[in-house]
Amino acid sequence: MLMMLGQGMIIPALPAIAEVFNVPGAVAVQALTAQLIGRAVAQIPAGAMVDRWGTKPPMLLGASLAAMGAFTAALAPGFLLILVSQVIWGIGMSMWMFGREVAAFDMVRVDQRGRQMSALMGIGSTGSAFGPAIGGVLTDTLGVRSVFIAYGAIGALVLAISSTHRDAGVRHHQRAGGGFFSLRRFKDIHPYFQATYLILFFSTFGQMVRGQITNSMLPLYSQQQLGYSATTTGLLFSVIGISTFVMILPTGFISDKIGRKWAAGPAAVFSGIGFLAFPLAESVTALAAVAVMIGIANGLALGAMTIYTYDIVPDHARGQLQAMRRSFGEFGAVLSPPLGGIIAAAYSPSATFWVFAPLHWLSAFLLFFVAKESLNKRLPPYDEGPEP
Repeated sequence: MLMMLGQGMIIPALPAIAEVFNVPGAVAVQALTAQLIGRAVAQIPAGAMVDRWGTKPPMLLGASLAAMGAFTAALAPGFLLILVSQVIWGIGMSMWMFGREVAAFDMVRVDQRGRQMSALMGIGSTGSAFGPAIGGVLTDTLGVRSVFIAYGAIGALVLAISSTHRDAGVRHHQRAGGGFFSLRRFKDIHPYFQATYLILFFSTFGQMVRGQITNSMLPLYSQQQLGYSATTTGLLFSVIGISTFVMILPTGFISDKIGRKWAAGPAAVFSGIGFLAFPLAESVTALAAVAVMIGIANGLALGAMTIYTYDIVPDHARGQLQAMRRSFGEFGAVLSPPLGGIIAAAYSPSATFWVFAPLHWLSAFLLFFVAKESLNKRLPPYDEGPEP
């Protein structure tokens, strides 16, 4: 929760960053792009570290880099160093979160994976929801540099907490052999689930696109196209956040009792409905109703792809294989804002939702009708071939 709290602090500080460093607002927003780039490039190294040395090293290194990036930004004399610091911060945040996720997974009983991981990620989302409020207060009262100092302090505190972690799953990691990272790990997945793993690649991409398009295009649609206030936009995001939080318990139950695809698949369906409905919603009430759909999609997706992936990949390569899936998703996160901006400039912000809607419907089709269910699935050893 602390790390995600810090992640949200910078959002309301972006206009102040533009003013302090004398750059246009559109340029200041690239601080978020720098974070996404850092997150994307860190996934593969983090996964390889987990397989090779366990979860504690990426947690310690990640928290250290996050704190260093934040304190560097607090002392930055120019905007270029802000961008560099946010890349460092993104790398650190990504490494820490990856190590934390696998560490938590090692502590969870198999029959409770859905509920526990959904709760863990829901707590993180709660931190993200409160981060902008704290960042706004700090920016208005103490200035933009105080935001980075506060997050640097949070990173240092998380580093201290992470140093007490005892790696429950190190026995798995020490078995990893071969090079530091290898694409051949894909062949270690049971043939029965190899196509499912590739579908999770695509679905993760769609999930990350949903988040970034909503974050970047909903403000433009509600304020520039429909003429509502920033307060109204904030209310819509609050509706999304509340709906996401409400779905934590149902999502865990669905995943553990009904099936992994019955959390991941409906998440894509609600994303598709929301993206089709947003351009048709013009009143605040209608916009709020669609925001609920997006929140439900967010909630259903909490940990869904992660748990699904852990079910089907072997223990000795789970870090690398999870990281490859995540990296592809982060690629979608990096591309979404600029692509959305191009579509919005050429047509309208509302058109962006329609352009990306088919992505979610295709993801839903693949999850429901092609992907194999992994809950309680017992397969013969790899060399005996897939289950008939």
